[in-house]
Amino acid sequence: MENVVDRYCWEEHRKILTPRESGVPALQTFGLCSLNRAGQPLGTHVHEGCMEIVFLVKGFQIYEAGGAGFNLSGSDIFVAYPGEPHSSGSYPESVCDLIWMQVNLADPIPFFGLDQDHARYLRESLRSLPRLFSGDVALRNTLTEAFYGLAQGTEEERYLAEQKLAFSLFRMKQLSKKPVPRRTDSIGEALAFIHANLGEPILLEDAAACCGLSLSRFKVKFKEETGVTPREYINHVKIEQAKRLLEQGASVTDTALDLGFTTPNYFAVMFKKYTGQTPSEYQSRAR
Repeated sequence: MENVVDRYCWEEHRKILTPRESGVPALQTFGLCSLNRAGQPLGTHVHEGCMEIVFLVKGFQIYEAGGAGFNLSGSDIFVAYPGEPHSSGSYPESVCDLIWMQVNLADPIPFFGLDQDHARYLRESLRSLPRLFSGDVALRNTLTEAFYGLAQGTEEERYLAEQKLAFSLFRMKQLSKKPVPRRTDSIGEALAFIHANLGEPILLEDAAACCGLSLSRFKVKFKEETGVTPREYINHVKIEQAKRLLEQGASVTDTALDLGFTTPNYFAVMFKKYTGQTPSEYQSRAR
């Protein structure tokens, strides 16, 4: 089993800090990633002594750990425990924005500027986090501010960023105790409308009308309750249905028409964006 330790990276769509850049010994990795196209699947790997925490800001992602699969959508937080094998299975990294960190839980390491008692309490709190729970906008903003403070800030700003990280980790423990909010009937009706009309070009105005909301209110409410925009959700479920049709032997052209895409070429572009493969490549591998 490969023990993965990420290296420093500063690219347009992927940025990674190590303890050398962040100055935080317990923070083995701190990263931001924005994928506008599907990437390769994450192979099975571990992070020895480190807990990995992934905050999916928007989009969809699938992870496997502990013999189970976990479907994430926007604002979900996934946890892989120290030394635990995890991967994305056969699923490619999807179109998404995410923040992730690998926290070294070894006792001798200075822990986010905390004194011994508070450090011990926070380590125990992190070890007891559930596998999957929901974050929020405030946590996302604090983590993003902490990242850029560590990466580019003055000495005072870097110290403040380290404290923001400690605050964020304590807040994750609080958020993990909250029950998952129930989806309202209006958004439930919109989801039913989308799934019932996958064979048509779905207009957001129609989805909003079916649940009695204005278009602007519908967009806001949909993202609040699902973590993704209505269009991202529609594209996701259409591509997932396309996978099933292709696996059953449907042609690329028929699949595109059955799912309401304007042309087979446009369908192929969207399919590759969300899966990293063309429809023909996917069908060949599925066979």
